[in-house]
Amino acid sequence: MQWWSAILIPVIGAFIGWVTNLIAVKAIFKPYQPVRIFGLPWAIQGVVPKRRTELARSIGEVVEKELLKVEDLMNQMKSPEVLNKIVLSANDSIRCMVVERIPAWVPATIKTVILEMMGDMLNKQMPQVINQIVDQAGRSVIEKVKLAQLVEDRMNAYDIKHLEKIILSVAARELKHIEIIGGVLGFVIGLVQVAIIYLST
Repeated sequence: MQWWSAILIPVIGAFIGWVTNLIAVKAIFKPYQPVRIFGLPWAIQGVVPKRRTELARSIGEVVEKELLKVEDLMNQMKSPEVLNKIVLSANDSIRCMVVERIPAWVPATIKTVILEMMGDMLNKQMPQVINQIVDQAGRSVIEKVKLAQLVEDRMNAYDIKHLEKIILSVAARELKHIEIIGGVLGFVIGLVQVAIIYLST
């Protein structure tokens, strides 16, 4: 066996493995539209464009059932941190409305007493009121809002090229690793072939 053959076989194997995985990665998105070759009855199209509707539906269902449940959003709104922010915002808004409606002839000391009493009352009653509102609104939201459908519609509305950019921005490094692994495996297979040829001669 010639020495150049022992070098060339692994190199060719690495090239073939790299190109094969490169084509596989590109085939995830391209071609965007079905392409017929030599009049064959079937067409070539990227996996994502071809199964876009099915993919969007599956992602929508996963988001609704596993990642972002409407019930969890409602519970988050009732958390102490969020509840305090809502109470403070409501208190400020109500305080401004009351101040605007108190006649100018009312003494400042009386205004202060009124606002303090109102503030104490709101601080005591507002959390309970907000919890009731969230519960009532939550039931309505759970019945009417179809989160899976919203996600599906949004994904289907994306231009396929824009969707490709989003996915590549997240998985570009991993996809590049797939290409490199193809080259490495091809090189290793080439070395194995060289070893087999060498041992058989």
